[in-house]
Order: sequence, then structure tokens, then C-alpha cells
Amino acid sequence: MAESTMAAPRPATADVPLPEGRWIDVGGIRTRYHEAGAGEPIVFVYGGNFGTPDSASSAYTWNLNLAPLAARFRAIAFDKLGQGHTDNPGNDDYTMQAVVDHAAAFIEAMKLPPVHLVGHSRGGFAAMRLALQKQHLVRTLTIVNSGTLMPRVGTNEVVLGRPPFPSYTRECARWVYENYSFDRAIVTEAWIDAVMETLNLPKYRESVRKMVDERMNFTKFVPSLARDKRETLGWLREGRLQRPVQIVWGSDDRTATLDGGFDLFAMIAAHERRARIHAINASGHFPFREHPARFNALLAGFAARFGEGAAA
Repeated sequence: MAESTMAAPRPATADVPLPEGRWIDVGGIRTRYHEAGAGEPIVFVYGGNFGTPDSASSAYTWNLNLAPLAARFRAIAFDKLGQGHTDNPGNDDYTMQAVVDHAAAFIEAMKLPPVHLVGHSRGGFAAMRLALQKQHLVRTLTIVNSGTLMPRVGTNEVVLGRPPFPSYTRECARWVYENYSFDRAIVTEAWIDAVMETLNLPKYRESVRKMVDERMNFTKFVPSLARDKRETLGWLREGRLQRPVQIVWGSDDRTATLDGGFDLFAMIAAHERRARIHAINASGHFPFREHPARFNALLAGFAARFGEGAAA
């Protein structure tokens, strides 16, 4: 089922702090997470990857979503392997598959029942691969603006490849997120504060040294991601995914175009009748930040529709 959504004008949104961070050991990796509410679990996986000096993602990305959804669900956002405050991997694990394995192990370490898994951008690829490899951990899957997963070439390098400001600066981070967004006003000081906190962590600087200075991005991460993507899209074409899936896409994303989102939907819907897509107008790469109320309603409705005990 495909829907195109004209988003209402976005009211000014005050910055909302995440619940206080907690820690859990995930296979020897000290992992930070935030949670609120009770009920069926929704687990959020943000985008980006370790070792990028111009921006840095963390669980804060979901700060406009956890509290509203906590009224009906147990909403959980964690820092991925090597990102945010979570420990870096060993040298052999600067790969997307290691990120997927850590995310699956986090769900298991939390002793969660099958979760409503939400993945954005590169986190959308990780969430899809997790759902394909360990379907018993996943009840439903929501993919948001994942240029990494869509069966096209993303344009991140074209749109964001030459920041006009030095790495590790607020100006550079702001430029990146403003160019991801349709409404640049959503890039608040609090968001940039969270980015800078991560960028200034010694362990994050170490990941940049490995990915950039030691060129692990080119020798390990990107080649293995390319192989994983070919394999993942092959699994989707075979119909291996057997979970309800919704795709939510900002229609004005210059780095992951809407056509790519519809291509992904067509590939999934060919085998999964419980697939649907929502295109949110006047939104860039972060529809859950540009239009949080609309996104939260879509996610809550989808989780309720296919939650435990619901009719298929």
C-alpha cells in the first residue's frame, strides 16, 4: 500500500532531552542506551557510521520520538557500535556486519521480545539486514530514507562531499545537517551540541584515525558494505523477508531520492503483502525530525496494526 502524505506546516519544536543514558554489556562492548515507557518494544537504529570527522550520530537523533511513543510503547534508542558513547570495535570489526551483529546482540542482551525495529539511513540498512538474518528478533520493520539500502546509488558524496568548513567544527556539522534537511531551522543548537559531544570523545577521534588516516574506510568498510548490499538486495528479491514492513521517506531528500524509496518498496512488496510506503512532503533526510508528530503517528499506528495479538 502506497501513500503520499502532505505534511502539515511544522510548528516550532522545543528541544527535548532524552531520558538519562544507561549502560549494558553487549558481548564485551559497553553500550549506552536510552529508554522510556512500557509495552511492546520499539528499537531505533540511527544512521551514519563510525569515523566521520565532519559529523557524528548518536541516539540523540531520536529525541523527538522517544517520549511521545513512550505513552504506548517501550521506546529504546541505543548508541551503535563505535558511535555515540558505545565502545569502538576491534580492528577486524570496522564493518557494517559488525554493526548489525552488535544491534542484534543488544536486543538479545536486553532480553526483549520481538521488537518493532526502526532504522534510518545506514541504520535502515543495518535494521533490514538484522531482520533478514535474525527474523525471530523482529516483529515489524520500519525503514526511513535509507540510501544505503535502496537499489540505487545514493548521492551523499555529491551533496555533502565538500563541506566549506574544517572538520570537527560546529560550522561543519551544522552545514552537513542543514544540507540533509528541507527545513534548515530543524538543525538546533541542542542537536549540534550532541554531535559535538560525540566528535570530541577520544574514542571517536580514534575511530576517525582508523577510518581516515589508516584508510579502513576504503580498505575494509566500503568494500564489505558493497558485498553486503548485493547480498541483502538478493535476499529481498528472493522474498526471504517475512515481516510487516513500512517505508517512510522524506520526498525532498537530495541524498536518497524518493524514486529509490519506491524502488525498494516495489522489491519488498513483490513478496510481502504487509508492505506499505509513506512519502512525507516538504521533508528531507530526517522526516522524523522535520515532522515528528506525523512520523510518530505513522509508527504507532503501524506497530499497533501488526503488534502482538493483532490480526495479520
